[in-house]
Amino acid sequence: MRLTSATGISLEPASTGSSHARIEQAARELETQFAHMLIKSMRSTSIGGDPMLGDNTTYREMYDQQLAKELGKGRGLGLAPMIMRQLERASPQSSTSPVPLPLSTPPAPMALPAANGLLPLAPTRAGVSMQALDVPLPSAASAGPAAACDPETKLDCSSPEAFVRSIWPMAQKTAAELGVSPRALVAQAALETGWGRRLAHGNGETSHNLFGIKAGGRWNGSRVNAATHEFVAGTRRSERADFRAYGSVAESFADYARLLGKDRYASARGAGEDVHRFASALQQAGYATDPSYANKISAIANGSTLNRALAMLPGATRMVASAAVATTPRG
Repeated sequence: MRLTSATGISLEPASTGSSHARIEQAARELETQFAHMLIKSMRSTSIGGDPMLGDNTTYREMYDQQLAKELGKGRGLGLAPMIMRQLERASPQSSTSPVPLPLSTPPAPMALPAANGLLPLAPTRAGVSMQALDVPLPSAASAGPAAACDPETKLDCSSPEAFVRSIWPMAQKTAAELGVSPRALVAQAALETGWGRRLAHGNGETSHNLFGIKAGGRWNGSRVNAATHEFVAGTRRSERADFRAYGSVAESFADYARLLGKDRYASARGAGEDVHRFASALQQAGYATDPSYANKISAIANGSTLNRALAMLPGATRMVASAAVATTPRG
């Protein structure tokens, strides 16, 4: 059986126009439908009616459809290139190899307005401002050996997508133990390590410390000394500190789970899919000194970079849509 349409989008060869143009149009329409689905999901969880549209569902639906179309214009949400690549692979009409499209193509910069009590984000790319989150990503040329920083445990730091793919199974396992969303753990690891590019190193080897856990006086394991920063009375200060070093990424997740199993972090456990609740509980328990720590985790968890990476995982597309509201910071 041959798939000829998807929710009204024709995938049959047209008599006019190039195959690439038809595939691009189909990808754009699929991305628009995905945006519409996200809007409807958020609308269904909102409290009260829209003050502009009232309770008129017809006009609300028309408004949401138009909003989805506007979101799909230009570079859109960043999903169209992935959809195009999949369609081009499956297209029997193309007599030449399709031009490969990079999955990391960022959407157009989008300014996120500040809200009371929330992190003010500068104009962003891929949904998260790395400058605002204090996680600069070095180029591949300057990254050196860190691009493939842990081949034995299959930790791939060559890109955010590769980083997420390599730690996702362990994030799922640990999240299930803690009763939280695996998105929250991946977002926190991305914040602490710059998507794996800023893992603390010692003697030329990675520490596998994904969560920035320091080595205090009671820590009897290996440690590395690395540059970091702390906030004292609201002021950021640079310093050096000892961090725990692990033999593998699995050990890092296991130690993180033991740490969060303490009474101090009881309010963070069992947060379910509510990433902001989990991150806020960590911040209130003193996990980090950064006053915007929770909002930064939420911004990454709900950003296009993580959504794009999760969309590449088997069965993760539904999760990207369902978690859009749960990861949104609330004032």
